[in-house]
Amino acid sequence: EESGPADSFYDETEAHKYLHSSRMIEIQTTMAERALEMLCLPDDVPSLILDVGCGTGLSGEVIEEAGHTWVGVDISRDMLGVAQQRARGK
Repeated sequence: EESGPADSFYDETEAHKYLHSSRMIEIQTTMAERALEMLCLPDDVPSLILDVGCGTGLSGEVIEEAGHTWVGVDISRDMLGVAQQRARGK
């Protein structure tokens, strides 16, 4: 990321590495769970959540598991492509 714009750094190769990194999965899961806690959403009411910088959609998975719907945006087309592939694979 320090060598240029994020959208050029996170190409298809990097996006797939990110998706399959156990460390990234752990970090994204923990951050998404904490973000949901901080939102203090009602327990029994599904919400629509905008995930800015959604990357490969790892945090969106946590949002879905909590019973919410999400829309993701990201600067990297390749990261979004991986997120879309994951969504179709479900």
